[in-house]
Amino acid sequence: MLTLTLDEPRLRVLAMGSHADDIEIGCGGTLLRLARSVEALELHWVVLSASGERAAEARASAEAFGAVAEVQGFRDAFFRYGPEVKE
Repeated sequence: MLTLTLDEPRLRVLAMGSHADDIEIGCGGTLLRLARSVEALELHWVVLSASGERAAEARASAEAFGAVAEVQGFRDAFFRYGPEVKE
């Protein structure tokens, strides 16, 4: 059972995932439970490596959770500062 005691009625949460559906699979149930347990949940949803159809899926999913979404199109499985690190 999740019990929260807050001085403020709003809880701010940042959920970050490397890929589309990581947030849903990793902590979707917890986020839904939080949404039911606090007066107001301010949820920010960041997905780092999604593009095209997967980016649209990530945005739609975030919207279904009532989140403010940001989806980045970083190359999957590569460091931002240089693919030579991975290659």
